[in-house]
Amino acid sequence: MFRVAIFVLILVVAQSTSRAEVAAFAEDEIFRFNTVDEIWQDSAAPLPFGDHLQISAEYETWPIPTLPVLQQDVSTLLEASESATPGRRRSGGLPGMERAPFTARVHWMAPRPLVGRPGELGINGEEFELGYPVRIDEDGIWLAQVAVQRLALSTSVSLPDSGLAVPSQLWDIEAGMMHIRDLGAGKQAGGMLRIGSPSDEPFTALRDMTVTVLGFLTVPARDQNEWSFSVFYSPTGQIIFPIPGVAYVWRPNDRLQANLGVPFSIVYKPTDSLVFTANYMPLNNVQVLLRQSLGDIWSVYGGYRTVSETFLLAHRENARERTFLFDQRCLLGIQRELGRGWAIDLSAAYVFDRQFFQAVSFSGSRSDELLIDPGVAATLQFSWKR
Repeated sequence: MFRVAIFVLILVVAQSTSRAEVAAFAEDEIFRFNTVDEIWQDSAAPLPFGDHLQISAEYETWPIPTLPVLQQDVSTLLEASESATPGRRRSGGLPGMERAPFTARVHWMAPRPLVGRPGELGINGEEFELGYPVRIDEDGIWLAQVAVQRLALSTSVSLPDSGLAVPSQLWDIEAGMMHIRDLGAGKQAGGMLRIGSPSDEPFTALRDMTVTVLGFLTVPARDQNEWSFSVFYSPTGQIIFPIPGVAYVWRPNDRLQANLGVPFSIVYKPTDSLVFTANYMPLNNVQVLLRQSLGDIWSVYGGYRTVSETFLLAHRENARERTFLFDQRCLLGIQRELGRGWAIDLSAAYVFDRQFFQAVSFSGSRSDELLIDPGVAATLQFSWKR
């Protein structure tokens, strides 16, 4: 039923957004979204703007937590930030500058034995992400964001310390708003507020709800470079207190862009068809991707990433405890453009260092720890982008 709802939503979005409406958003520029193309992390909010309003580096590099516990968009690895300001040359030409206003995914991870105890664990799920500009002013934009994910966990084991049953389903439901404003003189500020409930029984209690906050400011530096200042807080992040960010956005030419600081990212395009991207966010959020275009329709990619996600079990004994799912993976994938902004994406990954545990913080003492043997994962995604 959930899968049917996803694809009904796809049709609704496709029918309700005419080419004329899209053109109205992009009177001075084409739509620019950051691709949710490869199937694994990040926000799906569309970001239409003209020369008077360019997206900040923070939005492109902060791993704003939406949903995917197991499949996070490789789009975060293709983040060519559009931070240019009026009268300054944009970074231009780097792939991954589009952002998908709608994505739908199904994913599967083969059941694998638990380490050191009987039983096995398998995971599959579905998700969709939707973003839409609700208001566009001369000097700013308001973006609405909605994301829903359901994970199905197949196992007969209980958690070893608390005795709680491993939940058969985990949900992550979020909605929020982002605002980006041009302050003039090349400066830009913005913020984001998202409310959600990542739980096996979402929204049943206040303790199972979360508030994620992001604030940022960009200030022009010499040439086409910038200073970026930000603060990010998420109760489901690896670090459970607000994280300040300071970085120098360096664009020496149209083939290289680096966010030097926290968060760190780099996008390098050695040829017109080959792109290397990497980023890092404390504590151990690492992503590396190499993508090769095969003409205008096909592209292939490979990379490495860590995946860390957090849930709040409804019946946990300690209200401060969170349930973490962590793994590392090497992935290969292929994408095909279908026309009219639609794309289909298929990827496979070898997943290792798989962990399921409860703790107050990611690096703190653990309980109810389950270790899972390495295995394979597959994802199929449809996305619409402009």
